[in-house]
Amino acid sequence: MWRTAARGSADDQGLRAVGEVGVPRRVPGEGNVNREVKLRAELVAVGERLYRAGLLRAGEGNFSARLDAATFLLTPRDCNKGLLQSWELVRAPLAGDLPATASSEGLLHQAILRTDPSVGAVLHAHLPWVLRALGCGQGLSTSALKEAGSLRLVVLRDLPPGSQALAEAAAAAVARGNVLLLPTHGVVVVGTSVQEALWRLETTELVAFVSQKGVPHV
Repeated sequence: MWRTAARGSADDQGLRAVGEVGVPRRVPGEGNVNREVKLRAELVAVGERLYRAGLLRAGEGNFSARLDAATFLLTPRDCNKGLLQSWELVRAPLAGDLPATASSEGLLHQAILRTDPSVGAVLHAHLPWVLRALGCGQGLSTSALKEAGSLRLVVLRDLPPGSQALAEAAAAAVARGNVLLLPTHGVVVVGTSVQEALWRLETTELVAFVSQKGVPHV
């Protein structure tokens, strides 16, 4: 049981007396801090998971997550996402110039998150089986995998990585799909959460593998 907080003692440490019992006092902005800590941990975990699975190599890939109405978290440029530290994630504005340390695909993430408020996370990776399929001109069929029924695939034109043109095309395409296929440049997936985006990313790679190998997935 909390002791009754005396003025100038426990009250200053975040407790407020209510009757005979002190209860935790909400600190302004505390919810945002906890949310940011959670999102940073989730993005780091995504990098570790994809790296272990061989879906990320060297400096490939970039991830983001909406922080609040004005800002989002974004992976930095020139780093191995499998070895990412939470403090390395960059705070970036949804409108305006991006920090110099932001990912080279920062414009794409910013445009998607700014355009569609329902998107909570954006993941981009150079998935090997997807790239092989796109390179060979083979389509991906979600009917090859029962779990892929919720995926909506959209193939974009081959646009320069990191360009404003790619960012605008991706932001517009999110209205039609949650998995954007980039010829020679991999996949961009969106989700309401980091977990949902990760599920879509991994499922898309499995669809590509099953579609080309003709292996039924049980």
